[in-house]
Amino acid sequence: MADAVSSFESASPAAAESTRFDLARGLARRRGLLATPRRKLTLALAASLVLHLLIGAAADVEPPEDKSITLAAKLMPLPPPPVPVATPPAPKPKQKPKRPKPVVAASAPVAIVADPVPDLSPVAPTAPESAPAAEPQVAAAPPPPQPTPPPPAPEPAPPPARMPPKKINLGYTAFLGEQKFEVGPVVLQFNHDAARYKLRVVGRGRGIAALLYPGTFTGESEGQITAEGLRPDKFTEERGNPDKRRETIFDHEKRLLRVPDKEPIPFEGSPHDPLTWIVQFYFSTPKTDRVTISVGTSRRMDVYTLERAGEEEIELPTGDADPVTGQRAVKRVATQVWKGTRKPDADGRPNGNATFWLSPEWHYIPMRIKVVNAQGRSASFELTAISTE
Repeated sequence: MADAVSSFESASPAAAESTRFDLARGLARRRGLLATPRRKLTLALAASLVLHLLIGAAADVEPPEDKSITLAAKLMPLPPPPVPVATPPAPKPKQKPKRPKPVVAASAPVAIVADPVPDLSPVAPTAPESAPAAEPQVAAAPPPPQPTPPPPAPEPAPPPARMPPKKINLGYTAFLGEQKFEVGPVVLQFNHDAARYKLRVVGRGRGIAALLYPGTFTGESEGQITAEGLRPDKFTEERGNPDKRRETIFDHEKRLLRVPDKEPIPFEGSPHDPLTWIVQFYFSTPKTDRVTISVGTSRRMDVYTLERAGEEEIELPTGDADPVTGQRAVKRVATQVWKGTRKPDADGRPNGNATFWLSPEWHYIPMRIKVVNAQGRSASFELTAISTE
């Protein structure tokens, strides 16, 4: 043994290096794939990837529910709008009968009785008796004031003489920004029963928009169909989950918008919500070139003054898509352009604007809508489909 050690020490450095390499190689052969830390890390990553693939293939994962509504891309002819009912003139209020003035009776005269036999004997002069004082006249007390009856609560306008179809669906494509980044389809559903209506919209981003704007937006409006259009009573919205549900009440008797966590806000002009003002012109054709609309949301009241700014022809896809190319025929539609600004804040700074492209041929259904907020960010909607039942 001592001879072997002495011979190893006397060997050259090259021989010693070769001997160490042979020892390392033999150790690697004994340990296999786990011989080095790098090999251990590589093997762990490969095992993790295989495990995830196996779990994904075996597990039954349910995809998230898509609450968005799909509407066939076709523009159906829209029936004429409701016809207002002719209201008779209000009867003139009857005049109250005048109360007769009270009559005060005069005091009775004093009777003077003479003696039957005159006394001619001289009588000492005496002071003449004073005549009895007349009774004072007492004025009649005025009648007590009658309490003034409170003014009657304003009643909604009567329903139209001809009602709209039971169901109307309007399909739009939503865009964000001036470059028109497509968010996804939006379907506005209208139905009614016994002059009560419901408007509902469900929107959910698709593709990249679903990553940037996750969740589903749901809005619902309920109210009355009148000869002057839709009159909302309640508007609810839900952003993402039921915990974010908010409800807004339209108090028409006091002309107040009751918003959660805020003081009531008074109406200005015709009160609407974010859904009814989209279709208001269909239910009530504009009679002037200038209208003021209050749009009550679950957070505030926006007041818009819209004016007819001119006419413009726009291109809209109509009919079914071509089975080969997938393209739809394009039709030029004449529209009226209505533009308006939102009422500025107390500081007077601009507060955004809105533009509607209304088509008389399609009974003033908006072909396009563009809304710009106070910060200059815009959202636009383009009509792609109409269906009725």
